[in-house]
Amino acid sequence: MHSSQRIRFTRGAAMVAGLSSLVLLAGCTSAPAEGGSSDAAGGDGKFVIGFEQPLGGQAWREMGLASLQALANSPEYKDKVELKIVRTNDNDAAQQNAAMQNLIADGVDLILFDPASSSGADAAITQASAQGIPVIANGGPYDSDDVYVVSTDWANAGTTGADWLLANLGENKNIAVLEGLAGVPLNEGSMPGVIDALEKGGATVVAQDTNGWNEATAQEAMSSILRSNPDIGGVYSFLTGGQGVPEAFKAAGLDFVPVVGGSGYNGEACTLTKYSADGLKGDMVFGQPAIYAKGLEQAVQLLEGNEIEKEQYFPPLEITADNAADYCLDDKPANFQLGYDFPGLDLTLDDVMKYYSGS
Repeated sequence: MHSSQRIRFTRGAAMVAGLSSLVLLAGCTSAPAEGGSSDAAGGDGKFVIGFEQPLGGQAWREMGLASLQALANSPEYKDKVELKIVRTNDNDAAQQNAAMQNLIADGVDLILFDPASSSGADAAITQASAQGIPVIANGGPYDSDDVYVVSTDWANAGTTGADWLLANLGENKNIAVLEGLAGVPLNEGSMPGVIDALEKGGATVVAQDTNGWNEATAQEAMSSILRSNPDIGGVYSFLTGGQGVPEAFKAAGLDFVPVVGGSGYNGEACTLTKYSADGLKGDMVFGQPAIYAKGLEQAVQLLEGNEIEKEQYFPPLEITADNAADYCLDDKPANFQLGYDFPGLDLTLDDVMKYYSGS
């Protein structure tokens, strides 16, 4: 954790004594004007918690939402929480801000949101703060003193992979780098440190492109790089690429090199398992999507008047050739998202799959 500051929030203490059954509302929308439910919040004494998710359809976020709903429906939480999930499109900060303002108008007790940008929800956050509604950035960081953070430690996730790559490079120190999705805070906040660590460690970045946080895009970008730079000694691909990058080397008829990826897709673990005997070494560093469920746990703690850390950053998972077989699920597709559980929550795959809308 990056901060030892503790803040206590007590709002409507009478609500704690009157908790009853859960109603889970998946209020899905593609336009901010329609965000959230119009029903009065908290009429039956439950904590009404809004979750704003700005990029639908991506496996990581779909698994995160499934984990969130699984925890909300668990015996410990189902009598405490009414959950309102609102989706907006294209990681659009303005849409997210408007949707959060709609949740405030609905009378929610707390807002969780996966930040679309580092400051684009400021207006909604100011409004929430004025009304005594706490806001938790859940999944990535947010630059505001009025916001709690429950997130993967993405900056360290980036340098963890960089350190692994440096340790596993051979004599050829020429590497290719694929960043994630330009403009997203966790990408912009992590990549400068990654490049700096790689170059200070002796690697030479000879080619750069983007993976778009999509394995097919990673494979296409890597294939393009290999056509003009076939003598690559290693690849760093931020939070995606553990499947697409090795497949590009395979298709080009080139020997595998050490690869850092980290989408957390089943295909990454299974690719490492499949090609490890052929010399593939990899480090797939990713944050658990179930960080959303961790955010819900912390939200309830806060609403019940307990102390929580203002900023909570959790280490990523790592899948390497040594443990890939433990993660590879033969009965799931390549783009099935791993990381459905979070330490201490004990979510089961069967429970989470009741809510998972991905592949």
